[in-house]
Amino acid sequence: MDIKCDFLFHKPFLQISEIRTENYLRLDDVEYFVSFLNSEFKSNKGGNSFVFALYVAQTYNEDAMPERVIKISKYPEPYNYIRNKIRQKNINKRFRQEIEALYDCKQRDVGNVIDIAFDGNLICRTSEDGEFEVSFPFYVMEYAEYDLKSYLEEENEEYDEASRVELCLQIAQGIKELNDLGYYHRDIKPDNIFMINGTWKVGDLGLIQMRNKPSLDNKGELVGPRGWLSPEAMNKYLSENVEGKNFDCNIDHQSDLFQLAKVFWYILQGNAPIGCVKESDFLLRNSSLYSLIKQMLNHSKKRRPASVDIVIDNLQKIVNKYYK
Repeated sequence: MDIKCDFLFHKPFLQISEIRTENYLRLDDVEYFVSFLNSEFKSNKGGNSFVFALYVAQTYNEDAMPERVIKISKYPEPYNYIRNKIRQKNINKRFRQEIEALYDCKQRDVGNVIDIAFDGNLICRTSEDGEFEVSFPFYVMEYAEYDLKSYLEEENEEYDEASRVELCLQIAQGIKELNDLGYYHRDIKPDNIFMINGTWKVGDLGLIQMRNKPSLDNKGELVGPRGWLSPEAMNKYLSENVEGKNFDCNIDHQSDLFQLAKVFWYILQGNAPIGCVKESDFLLRNSSLYSLIKQMLNHSKKRRPASVDIVIDNLQKIVNKYYK
């Protein structure tokens, strides 16, 4: 789907007006106004993309909720992308891999991964007086009422211990669905976990890696979110380019478990586990829960759970005890 877009210009970045109704876009035969996801936050999440809220123009009023969300790559491609097909693929290879993974999840009815509606290319001008010369790949997905961080900040006092453990379980099930399809998420953090119609879903698959497929990572690249990185991700960044070093630099399903454990800790008590944690650092008096998280946080993969299924099984047993 190619959309010629008047409200976005490459100078050299995408930008929109702060007046919502001045940003008009027609997608899949529906007319939308485009705005920031948060009126108080005029920038966008993600280092490689812009994310905007879409409001149905026909039923729009100032109190309306967004209907959908559009995610647009920050990297422009030549408008004549047929002639430059190879170059186009190289510029946005990760973005297109993310789209492919989302469609894969959609076709297989994965319930705890955010749902993609459709994708395409926004054909934009280099200036207000110029011709349509650059193209930005995009996809449209469902709108989330909250991300995990904003939800916990708002519900902090009312969300009891049992509910928080159930939340951990639901997120783990989303990672299991990805792992079962052969995907490693590799970018698990509170900003990438969303509440949609009462269900927690994993989103932002921009660093997704398919098992047994060539990696798109560059040698020595920092892969993952700062503050939530697995030991393997740090090994890759610090030592992969160092001759004679032989540390584990493979960011895989057990790396997802490490990141997941940090998110669990954040859900349960509001901070992140840094360094060598002890049970005295864990505010909840629940040894079974602490032991599970501690195992997931092991520096060595051999000492972490072998799969997310083990994590889910243990979490389910813990949840069951709350309701006996």
